[in-house]
Amino acid sequence: MTSTDSSNDVVFLPDWRAGNPYQSLLAESLVAQGVRVGFHAMPRGLFALNRLPALVRNNKTLHLHWVNELIAHLVWPQNALLRRFKRWCLWMDVMLVRARGTRVVWTVHNLVSHESPDPGAEMAARRLLAGCCSHLVVHSASAVRELETAWAMDLSHRASVVPHGNYDGCYPMAQGESAALRQRLGIPTDALCILFFGAVRRYKGVLALVQAMGKVQRQDVRLIVAGKPNEASLKAELESAAVADKRIVLALEFIPDEAVASYFSLAHAVVVPFERTLTSGSVVLAMTLGKATLLSDEAKVFDLANERTSWFFGSLDNLSTLIDGMVLSELDARGRGAREVADTLGWPGISSSLKRVYALPR
Repeated sequence: MTSTDSSNDVVFLPDWRAGNPYQSLLAESLVAQGVRVGFHAMPRGLFALNRLPALVRNNKTLHLHWVNELIAHLVWPQNALLRRFKRWCLWMDVMLVRARGTRVVWTVHNLVSHESPDPGAEMAARRLLAGCCSHLVVHSASAVRELETAWAMDLSHRASVVPHGNYDGCYPMAQGESAALRQRLGIPTDALCILFFGAVRRYKGVLALVQAMGKVQRQDVRLIVAGKPNEASLKAELESAAVADKRIVLALEFIPDEAVASYFSLAHAVVVPFERTLTSGSVVLAMTLGKATLLSDEAKVFDLANERTSWFFGSLDNLSTLIDGMVLSELDARGRGAREVADTLGWPGISSSLKRVYALPR
């Protein structure tokens, strides 16, 4: 797979393979289906797609996976006329690529970026992009309906549902690693463990999660927060909370791939207290590793979790009550249900569906 080979059938933009196996797994599965896949970084600024090398922009399909860099310059200007001009440039950028016979497909992961400086301006830019792309890919039918409402746009003939695939084979665990990690973190063998895993950001609701933990009555529970914070102040707040409540266990560092399975092996459940998003690799990872999940009500948009796999909460009090009432037999049963869902998310079927999207009119 190369980013400049003129024989590619599709080029993924941007190239975000580092630190997340999603694009690599999808590309490998497409290659197995006979689709030639390349990767390229996303240029910044006006007419970004037309500033790509000719061998990239003239491929059969450009597949946009995350558009933060493509539309960032549309969000910052405060002048309304300048924003309109830049939106027109984005529309023209996409239409010029399509006029040369290249299909532009966009997988929509979010309504707006998680830490958008101006959600309203970004929503307008995303709606415009949706209107000029050849086709959209969304991970769930519920997400399609949410986008239709947010954009006031009929997507019945413009969007296809192609689920997020599982992470089978990505995170093996060596013998003895789980016990060693438990000892290093000081977690009792009889503790009920709830895991928050991944990059630690404020938008993910980690501080709200810590507050909810403070309302939990049972003493045998441990909340493990594993991942690297992006702010020193956030790290300090979490460390302060852990000093006040010894049931909070912190591993505030980048977790390498070879250690991922060890952290999940300690968990009886994985908590994902996201703010609004349309899809979640974290939920798919938890399901792949056979873990029950604790999810906000908004996560129902993923169309993955259900009462056989998860508990849903609408408030901090609700989450605390759920944790207080958990029993191991239910956690194990929902973990098995989660793994059954993950079994339906194999990459061959997903890449086959995406290959059909690539065959749609440009």
